[in-house]
Amino acid sequence: MVGQVVLAEISRHDWDGMTCGCERSADHVPRDFLAALGGAPPERVGEDWADNHVYIQSNLMMPAVATASMVTAALADPLVPLMWRRSLIQVLSALCFGEQDDVAEACQEIVRGCKWSLYEEIGSGRMIDAASYAFELLTAFPEERERLGFFQERYRANLGQDLHSENFDVRRTDW
Repeated sequence: MVGQVVLAEISRHDWDGMTCGCERSADHVPRDFLAALGGAPPERVGEDWADNHVYIQSNLMMPAVATASMVTAALADPLVPLMWRRSLIQVLSALCFGEQDDVAEACQEIVRGCKWSLYEEIGSGRMIDAASYAFELLTAFPEERERLGFFQERYRANLGQDLHSENFDVRRTDW
């Protein structure tokens, strides 16, 4: 079950007018996404709704930007089960770091608009994996270095050890 914000965001996009990675209309992507949210996240990130539909390995497909919007809306939705947060953030990472720079940049702009959902994940202490993926995704935004460094120190216990400041200096300028 999802809230009205997710459904409204889905309705904003012409899914029928986009070709999916499976070479069909992308209209099945939001339906498959909503159906997937009714169960446990699959072992393979995005399986059955994003992987091989919205992205194929690191290649972004036509519905990538619309999917980034849908997923960021789901991150903000309190009705989306918490167990999905890690998987949703991983899908956003795949979209933001894909090979097609123009599409990846458009996805990054969408994610930039939900940065507080990612910071909330880091600060929540719910799941180290989800917080670590949120942290890594925020490294895509150089303007966030100072704030991210602060969160890295303040919420150290919520992050994987590889993201502790002695192992990864977020304030460096060469990443």
